[in-house]
Amino acid sequence: MSTDLTLYDCDEIIRLVEEKASEEDGVVSDEDMQLLVDAQTKSIEKLGKLIGYVKHLEAFVDSAKAERERIKAREDSAKNRLESIKKYLLPYVQHHGKKVQVGTFTLGTRKSSAVIVADGFNNPMYCTVIPESLQPDKNKIKESIKAGIEVKGAILEEREGLTIR
Repeated sequence: MSTDLTLYDCDEIIRLVEEKASEEDGVVSDEDMQLLVDAQTKSIEKLGKLIGYVKHLEAFVDSAKAERERIKAREDSAKNRLESIKKYLLPYVQHHGKKVQVGTFTLGTRKSSAVIVADGFNNPMYCTVIPESLQPDKNKIKESIKAGIEVKGAILEEREGLTIR
């Protein structure tokens, strides 16, 4: 008997032993019985190792997911702190002019605009259809408002942000 049995070899050995036994009135020889026991044992060992590997991979996937969530939480926290600091610095820069030199850094302001849509905005001309809901397409709304088209339920808000170079 080969020691390199696959998981499926056991099924084939069982079929062969049963076939032999039916030819010999249900009698299974000691040699065939030993072959069957060895195949079953190796099959169970291989299944155990394979299942262990599956569990290892599942644990890895769970660990990777937890790590992604941990990194995302750190990223969100850093973004929030960054926004907070920039909001704190913006009035200072606005008060002292468009550009302020601080050591090797230059603080400045920049104009931007953002689309603000009302709750429940659902103009199909300015929305992307997502199953069971409409998602406002802010770029399309912004282009229309800038072109002078009134979009009911949406406004274009001018903003000023801080730049650090």
